[in-house]
Amino acid sequence: MSPRISYSAAQDDLFNPGRRDGFFSPAPQSEAALCAEMARLSYCRKEPQFGFDRDRITKILERVEFVPQRFCESPSRPQGKGAHCFLAVRNDGRKDGKLAVVSFRGTDVKDSSNLVFDVDLELVKWEGAGRVHEGFLSALEEVREDLEPTIESVKPCRLVYTGHSLGAAIATLMAGLHRPDALYTFGSPLVGDSDFVAGLQGLTNYRYVDCCDLVARIPPDGLGYRHFGEPHYIKRNRKIKINPSERTILWDHVFAVSAYTLWYAFRKGNERLRELADHAPINYVWPVKASQP
Repeated sequence: MSPRISYSAAQDDLFNPGRRDGFFSPAPQSEAALCAEMARLSYCRKEPQFGFDRDRITKILERVEFVPQRFCESPSRPQGKGAHCFLAVRNDGRKDGKLAVVSFRGTDVKDSSNLVFDVDLELVKWEGAGRVHEGFLSALEEVREDLEPTIESVKPCRLVYTGHSLGAAIATLMAGLHRPDALYTFGSPLVGDSDFVAGLQGLTNYRYVDCCDLVARIPPDGLGYRHFGEPHYIKRNRKIKINPSERTILWDHVFAVSAYTLWYAFRKGNERLRELADHAPINYVWPVKASQP
């Protein structure tokens, strides 16, 4: 690991990403860094329930002069389970204008409905281009009714979508229906087929993949899935390289897994597998922040 860029092997950062504080500290200096933090912020929930911790999120957003416009959550599920997203707008008065960010929450392994979303792998027709993952589409439909009018209400400000894991997949689907000015995803699984990807062409897209992150490789493309956009690949030294060769990625994985097994895998509280530890949202936040101008 680079001595200048932090890395976490802790299981708590993987399975409870909303618990760690330090959001927006230091303040992000790029839109990508802002979105990485927004994606992590979407995991803040009122434990042991699954609904958003709205008061905490609101206070954290104040640090970067954002205010929440709407929290969208599955209306019919018990204990706040299901899909979640929020839309926040940066206060007026900034020299670079008004900005709205929609952040979609990723998979919570304690929420059985999220696991059902993830494993429903069939590619199905939908109202957008091509075919898409049926489970991810079901997750989008649970928040779409509340989200769409909120998006309309913030026009004409700059609009970006972001999300991590399942949240990245939902954000990508939403971009196929209501195109944002930019899409930032972190640890995104594959979402649709080649026709779906073709329908997104021309959209400004930043797809971040952290080294060995297993989620970014599923469902397999052998089932007809394709990724949208070239990867912004986070190497084992935590530096970012855009669209490296398959050979470069292969050898980076080999050395990354070897080093992880030696230094991290068997320490108490750590995740045993690098392929899972690399999926933790904080392991996207730190290198993306370090790469900003």
